[in-house]
Amino acid sequence: MSFSINSTRGQTQIRTKALAIYAVGVTLVLLCLGSWSSAPSHAVHSRVFKRATQASEPAIWQPEAGIKWQIQLANAVEDIALGADVYDIDMFDNDAAKIADIHKSGAKVICYFSAGTYEDWRPDANKFSQSDFGSELPDWPGERWLNLRSTGIRSIMQTRLDLAKQKGCDGVDPDNIDAYGNENGLGLTEADSIQYLNWLSSEAHSRGMSIGLKNGGDIIPSVIEKMQWSVNEQCAQYDECDTYAVFTQVGKPVFHIEYVDEIDGGKADGSGEGDSNDSRDSGDDSASGASSASSASTTNGTSAVSDKTKSTGMKSTNDAASGNEQNSGADDDSDDDDDDGSDDDDDDDDDDDDDDESDNTDDDDNDPDDQTNTHDKKTPSSGRKSRDCNISRAPKLKARGVTVSQKTVACKAKSADRFSTVIKNMKLDAWVQYC
Repeated sequence: MSFSINSTRGQTQIRTKALAIYAVGVTLVLLCLGSWSSAPSHAVHSRVFKRATQASEPAIWQPEAGIKWQIQLANAVEDIALGADVYDIDMFDNDAAKIADIHKSGAKVICYFSAGTYEDWRPDANKFSQSDFGSELPDWPGERWLNLRSTGIRSIMQTRLDLAKQKGCDGVDPDNIDAYGNENGLGLTEADSIQYLNWLSSEAHSRGMSIGLKNGGDIIPSVIEKMQWSVNEQCAQYDECDTYAVFTQVGKPVFHIEYVDEIDGGKADGSGEGDSNDSRDSGDDSASGASSASSASTTNGTSAVSDKTKSTGMKSTNDAASGNEQNSGADDDSDDDDDDGSDDDDDDDDDDDDDDESDNTDDDDNDPDDQTNTHDKKTPSSGRKSRDCNISRAPKLKARGVTVSQKTVACKAKSADRFSTVIKNMKLDAWVQYC
């Protein structure tokens, strides 16, 4: 049956089809418009998200375990030809130009400062409030524990982190965070150190700098996730390297220091030949900066640490120099740190020269009893004050080797096979020997 186009039924059918086609067309147009308008909105959101993420989480340098490092906290760094991958240096003693020079050698820079103690020789010493001071540190004149909970202290540390960033430091080494293991006079606990370190890490990371844990073995589980490395002193001596090995187990380095006194070259281990620093053993001077320091000696595989007095700064330079002149040749009879151990029969003219130049609390090298110190005292690691940051400008010292037993203790410690180990004298000057 057919309908005429002029019939009422035919006209109705045509209008119905036209409306259907129109509706379909409008729907398609709206769908296209919706897709077009939603695409730019999504793209903008993604870019904003990425920018926000990049701004809040700048790239943080994560060094690998086992890399070669050097630590020098006495004076400005002069020797950057050691081939080290990392230099740990005093933030205040080195300027941006020096850090740039180290970067040109291909190495990274960690900047040291004390985050847990007041040091009266620092340029920002007048910023501290006495209400934030705790107990004085025994044998470390001019230094006191700080209240880690104080907003004033945290403000000063933020300023120090700003300075580290301005100078170009890749990371920071905040020292003396372990007040909980010492008579700090402020009631500071492990929980205070954990909270403080986590805060410091957030502040350092927000500035694009890495951060490490200095000693503090008791709190490693609570902070390791936010630390990029560990700096440890004397874990071989105290048989606690396994405590710090958790860092290398997750691919983070342990920058490990073992301390020795100056050792006569005639009894030194010669296995270090070839190290770039060994050329100085023949008589070249290396930069130093120590004031009074006593020995951490390791003989026949054992070692002990003695108390050490830390200078309060530049003002001690003349006193140290005059003390050297007055006490040269007399220290053997009067110094409590005189050694009573093995004989040293290989002294030479260089030894006598070093005796005249070294600090008056160090034993003269022509003393036949220099190898062992029976007056040394062991202190538990939890209460051990860091030996870093000797500030006075003492005369230069000659670099020397270490004994076979000392090198064995430092380099063959249990669980320390992936550590970045250096052997330093107590003065933390330029001299270093590697395993």
